[in-house]
Amino acid sequence: MAPVPTATTLVGTTDTPPAQAPPFLAYRVIASYPHDSRAWTQGLIFAGPGRLFEGTGDYANSSLREVELATGQVLRQVDLGDPTLYGEGIAQIGDRIFQLTWQNRIGLIYDAATFNRIGSFTYPTPPATMPREGWGLTYDGTSLIMSDGTATLYFIDPEQTVTTGQLMVERTITVKIGDQPRDKLNELEYINGAIFANVWYSDQIVRIDPTSGQVTGILDLSGLLSPAERAAADVLNGIAYDPASGLIFVTGKYWPRLFAITLEQTVYLPLISTTADQ
Repeated sequence: MAPVPTATTLVGTTDTPPAQAPPFLAYRVIASYPHDSRAWTQGLIFAGPGRLFEGTGDYANSSLREVELATGQVLRQVDLGDPTLYGEGIAQIGDRIFQLTWQNRIGLIYDAATFNRIGSFTYPTPPATMPREGWGLTYDGTSLIMSDGTATLYFIDPEQTVTTGQLMVERTITVKIGDQPRDKLNELEYINGAIFANVWYSDQIVRIDPTSGQVTGILDLSGLLSPAERAAADVLNGIAYDPASGLIFVTGKYWPRLFAITLEQTVYLPLISTTADQ
């Protein structure tokens, strides 16, 4: 295990927030672990005590991995095999792992125990209700939930997708802060009845009500890396949750470290705009 940084809690006030502004969520850093700084992290899953599944992207470097938490060592890895495939988000349902690709309009299915590829599915040419690309993926116990870089999240029937070989969208929601769409939604994780989503080009994670689409809280993780580490790293991306411990694991693209955090009390801070990144 890497040295554990000083526990960090966001500073704020418990005063009533401005109208339509979701609260900032205070957090505490519990531990820091090594992470492969060559990994373009696209998806992260807690795979059991001491282990994570990680999906990586970048043409010719896309993979599905099993990673040892304490050391960051890659225990096993399967590459996508085709240098034109660009790996994206991953989600696990029982003994299967689903992996998206970015613009290839193909999803891959693996046996979680062996990493053998056991199936695939395609994304139909998108009307308004279909994802334009593959970005993030998670599972809420019933549906796969998928992002495509817009403000829309797609709820997908996994069994019909497997049976037909085609992405089967059941419903969609538009994610909003107040009445403003919150786009650039990337990696996803379902935690205690809410969807947590990385916001591309930012160090923020938004918490989303899966029924209304409203953002109900924001995690600002901009202080996790040191300035020197930040200079060599890319954006925050990667969320995994261990329901037994309540720990949330977060990392980023080319990040040298992965962090275990817990959520603390709600605080209210001025809303950080990412308009310049849009």
